[in-house]
Amino acid sequence: MRRTRTTPTGPGRTTNGGMVGALALAAALTLGACSAQEGPEGAGPGVDAATATAGGGATGTAEDGSSVDAAGTTVDPDELPDPVAEVEGEEISRSDFVEVFEQQRDAARQQATAAGSPVDEAALRDGVLESLVASELLRQEGERLGLEADAEEVDAELASLAEQNGLGSADELVAALGEQGLPEEQVREEMGRLLLIEEIVAERGGVEPPTEQELQDYYAELTDGMDGAAATDGAEGVPPFEDVRDVLEQQLTEQRENEALTTILDELEADAEITRHL
Repeated sequence: MRRTRTTPTGPGRTTNGGMVGALALAAALTLGACSAQEGPEGAGPGVDAATATAGGGATGTAEDGSSVDAAGTTVDPDELPDPVAEVEGEEISRSDFVEVFEQQRDAARQQATAAGSPVDEAALRDGVLESLVASELLRQEGERLGLEADAEEVDAELASLAEQNGLGSADELVAALGEQGLPEEQVREEMGRLLLIEEIVAERGGVEPPTEQELQDYYAELTDGMDGAAATDGAEGVPPFEDVRDVLEQQLTEQRENEALTTILDELEADAEITRHL
């Protein structure tokens, strides 16, 4: 994908990084969120719907209509402070928080119902707050580095994602996601954010691609124990290495990119002035 900088120098360049694909999946920007699977794929970047569920007890509803988790915790949006946090002087508003929280809470409730477990709304609240703080840190870092993801890049990535999921165009993907409650504006904003993340990782040094030996070792690790014993290349039930090499390369690259992102966020948070009010 092309990376465009807002600075005068540095022409756009093309790459086929795997991070956006992985993060987009985590953000439900694939048809995994539109399929007939039980429950959502996840609760979005930084928030796992499974993390927001816990065994034992049940969810309920308070008299004011807000929900109560198994421990009796009520999350009433009207009682939350405004702003909910400040990152380097930039406020994260209550309305922005509530929009994300309620969306993730609905997803967590669906998954909790399928699993027969209650929603831990306190954990969900904290997870949403941290994801918004991380997003703001990355937005500011992108601004500092003079990076942006323009509409053309977003369209291109959505078109690629649509193709991966057997759809004919980005519009078809957006329409399918819209049927699942994801408005087009949100889809495009999220994709732009994911593209920006990839640009930031690349700008701050990127990651080294895995070597052939590392791919061979990864293949051996994944296939070890198949059919009850250490599998050999091409053994019954085990795909030959060459048939899965590209997939393994993408997986290892995505792992390294995500590890790099975690390191970047740790560094940004350590240097930033952050005030959380929740």
